[in-house]
Amino acid sequence: MSDSKIVVAIAEASYIIRKGLVFALSKSSAVTKVVELKEMEDIKYQINILRPDVVIVNAMFLGHTVRDVRQSLGLDKKAKVIAFLYHPIDEQFCSSYDAILKINDSESKILEVIDECINKPDDKTVSQEELSDREKEILISVVKGMSNKEIADHHNISIHTAITHRRNIIRKLKIHSISGLTIYAIINKLIDVSDVNYLNQ
Repeated sequence: MSDSKIVVAIAEASYIIRKGLVFALSKSSAVTKVVELKEMEDIKYQINILRPDVVIVNAMFLGHTVRDVRQSLGLDKKAKVIAFLYHPIDEQFCSSYDAILKINDSESKILEVIDECINKPDDKTVSQEELSDREKEILISVVKGMSNKEIADHHNISIHTAITHRRNIIRKLKIHSISGLTIYAIINKLIDVSDVNYLNQ
C-alpha cells in the first residue's frame, strides 16, 4: 500500500456494512483512521473536521456523481471518493467516482481498490465532463422517446446537431442504452417518472 497514512470516512446508513468495511480497512497498513458517518445531519460537519483522504459513500445516499458528493459534503478536490454499490446496474451511473466497491467484494478486493485509488493520479476527476444545459434538454427529449427528427424540430436545430448532441451525451455519461439514460435522467431529477410514457406502451 501507499507509504502515506490516510484517513478514510465511510458514509453508509447500514450498521453491518459500515462495520464490515471498518474491519476490512483495519487490515491495511496505509489506513491510519476509519470514521463512520451514519447520519446525514452530521456528515458535512464531521467531514469538515476530519478532512479525510478517502470517502467511501453509498451512491444512493448522496448522488451519482462525484460533483454531487463533493458539493453535498464540501469535500476538498484532493479527497478520493469511492462509490459503494448494492446493485450491479448502478455501476454505469457512478463512472465519475474515483473507484467503485460492490457489496459482494472480498476483503482483499476492498484493500486493492483502496490502494489503487489512493495511488492513482487525480486526472480522472478533472477530465470528467458535465452535461451542458442544452445537452440536458436534448437528454430529456431522448428519454421521452423522441426521434432525431422530432428532437431537431422541437429544439429548432438540424438533425445533424441533434445527433451530435446525442453522441456527446453518450460519450460524457458513458451510458449507451435509452433505459440507462432514462434512469440517469430520473435519478438526477431532469425528468419525472410520469413523463416517461413510452416505457409503458
